[in-house]
Amino acid sequence: MRQLFLFVVLLCALTCSYAQGNLSKTVSISMTRQPMSAVLDAIAHQGDFHFSYVREMVHADSLVSVRAGNKTVKQVLDQLFQGSMAYRDAGNQVLLQPNREKYFFVSGHVTDGSTGQPLHNASVYEGVQLISTMTNDQGYYRLRLRERDKDRPMPVMLTVSKELYKDTIMLVSGGYDQEISVSIKPAPPITLGIVDVNQYSRVSESWFGKVFLTSKQRYQSLNLSKFFADQPYQTSFLPGLGTHGKLSSQVVNKVSLNFIGGYSAGLNGVEISGAFNIDQRDVQYAQFASLFNVVGGKMHGVQLSGLHNQVRDSVKGLQASGFSNMTTKGYEGVQLAGIFNVSTGETRGLGAAGVVNVYWKDHHGLMAAGIGNMTRAREHGVQAAGVFNVAQQTNVAQLAGVINLADTASGLQVAGVVNAVRVLKGVQVGVFNYADSSDGYSIGVISIVRRGYHQLLVYNTELLPFNLAFKSGNSKLYSLIIAGGSFVEGAKAFSFGYGLGKSFKDYSVELTEQNLYLGNRKSLGTLARLQVAWNREIGKNARIFIGPAFTLYFSEEDSHVEGYKSRVPGPYGAFTFNDHMRCWFGWHVGFSFF
Repeated sequence: MRQLFLFVVLLCALTCSYAQGNLSKTVSISMTRQPMSAVLDAIAHQGDFHFSYVREMVHADSLVSVRAGNKTVKQVLDQLFQGSMAYRDAGNQVLLQPNREKYFFVSGHVTDGSTGQPLHNASVYEGVQLISTMTNDQGYYRLRLRERDKDRPMPVMLTVSKELYKDTIMLVSGGYDQEISVSIKPAPPITLGIVDVNQYSRVSESWFGKVFLTSKQRYQSLNLSKFFADQPYQTSFLPGLGTHGKLSSQVVNKVSLNFIGGYSAGLNGVEISGAFNIDQRDVQYAQFASLFNVVGGKMHGVQLSGLHNQVRDSVKGLQASGFSNMTTKGYEGVQLAGIFNVSTGETRGLGAAGVVNVYWKDHHGLMAAGIGNMTRAREHGVQAAGVFNVAQQTNVAQLAGVINLADTASGLQVAGVVNAVRVLKGVQVGVFNYADSSDGYSIGVISIVRRGYHQLLVYNTELLPFNLAFKSGNSKLYSLIIAGGSFVEGAKAFSFGYGLGKSFKDYSVELTEQNLYLGNRKSLGTLARLQVAWNREIGKNARIFIGPAFTLYFSEEDSHVEGYKSRVPGPYGAFTFNDHMRCWFGWHVGFSFF
């Protein structure tokens, strides 16, 4: 079995080698107005082989003239039939069959019209058949073209293009192989402020273009930046290996199927890829890839990928990926990513990411991220993040598990720990709030307004003779951190708590909540206190205040600890509701500083 296999392989190799020699044998022939059969017999006699054909199909009786000196059999046959017949070697025979598709070759050199030097990486293409090639280092090109009219050869228009040179058009006669060389002139200087020479070549010069496209494909995009065609469909295996060949990058398709990856001019329909899609210009309707999509123009519709989407203009619709999305001129719609979204243009809609959203310009809508959101401009919506939010200006809300940062906040800031803003015009809610200046409200344990209230209060109440409080915020709303005590032997008591207040011209109203310690940690009492104070300035940084107070006291049990107060409020009368709650009227009087 093995010997038979080797014999067959050897026989095929010898046959192919022998057959290849028949068409490449050199002959010289000169015959005028002789029957085709006679000319073929003369060629076969010199080449020591036989022709096999159907007489009617080759018009054996028709009179032909041929002159060829030291030409190959194939070249002579090309001259005789001009692409109407196909030839195939079979042993010691050459089979002649009608050619359903007529082809011919055009070759030559492309040189610089000013210096005469050969130009490499110049594009030579036929725009109707979408056939192209590029010159080599010696400026040589070779194109295989299909004859459009089987009965009468038609001229073909070829275009020679190269970046920074003028496009040059060649009108080529069809039907036979020929050599045509051409010189092209440099283009006049381009004013970059007026014309973007990279308008449709940005994708080829991006990181993805440099990694996934060959240097010739990138040069092709640069050379043919003004030539684009529309086709109903295309299929490809890799960029340049598909139905549109080397000109795939210049074709806008309605249906595009890429088994691994594709490189097209654009899309006006549906594009599906096993790995990646790269489009130079605009994409409309639907684009799907298992790895990534890269679009040089606008994206309108749905763009889905398993890893990454990049649009170098703007997006209108849905952009979703398993890892990241990037847009240069913003989006309008929905942007979803497993890790991060980035946009350097104005955005409108929903931006959601598993880790972070980064938007460089205004955003209108909702930003949601597992870790953080960053807007370097204005946020006209809601930022919601598990850790942090950052914005230049917020108009609706910032919601963060840890910290919110903004230059100007006109809406709501809610953070689990810190809110910080330069100018506050809305509401802050957090453990710690900071504002450089405020015309809004800060609600938290510590709220500091650098250009607002910063007062230290020392005062006396009917319950505790010595109290300290720190007041911070603004006249609309300020917070108080309170501590007080009684150090009288046998009547000790200590309190600590928090309060909110509002200041008017000469008086203030405050609501506080304090825990009262009477020697037993397990039975802390609670004081809810409403107090009004009249204020009078007595110095540059000092004021005196005095006013009434109303207190509600809640306690689980009245267990007396030696050395501490046994009755609350003490010698003053109180109204008792039940065993756990009582109330009374009292006062507070003291001084405030700063």
